[in-house]
Amino acid sequence: MDFEDLSEKEQKLVVSSKYHLFRDKCIKLKEKGVDACVDDDDFDLKGVNITEDARDLIDLAVPQIINYKGLTFDRPLEGLSIGGFYYFMYLFYFERRRQLASRFEGYTMDSMLMKQSITGDEMWLVNKVDKIPDEVIEKYKNK
Repeated sequence: MDFEDLSEKEQKLVVSSKYHLFRDKCIKLKEKGVDACVDDDDFDLKGVNITEDARDLIDLAVPQIINYKGLTFDRPLEGLSIGGFYYFMYLFYFERRRQLASRFEGYTMDSMLMKQSITGDEMWLVNKVDKIPDEVIEKYKNK
């Protein structure tokens, strides 16, 4: 998918959040492979045990980022799970700043403000996950 294929809103989000820098790193990871990137400072892979499950997650997430997924509710990341999303983002030095869950029939759109700990850049990403039960949401509400 080319940048021009995105809606005007998505194009603005790519530029304002510097999503393209994240995307470029995903392209690099895809081209070089995980093992070749272990000592690359673009990734937080030093000392990380990359299991087969982690490799499967990376193989699932990288093409989605390359295809500009996660920018909006119309184009969310999919299939990553909540834990998988955080693990993947950690590999790129991202940490969660805020989280908003929007519930729909049968699924939840999990929107997270992620901060890149090296550059300080922030971006919102949307991850579509299975419906989060009320009791789980209640545990994390501010009281």
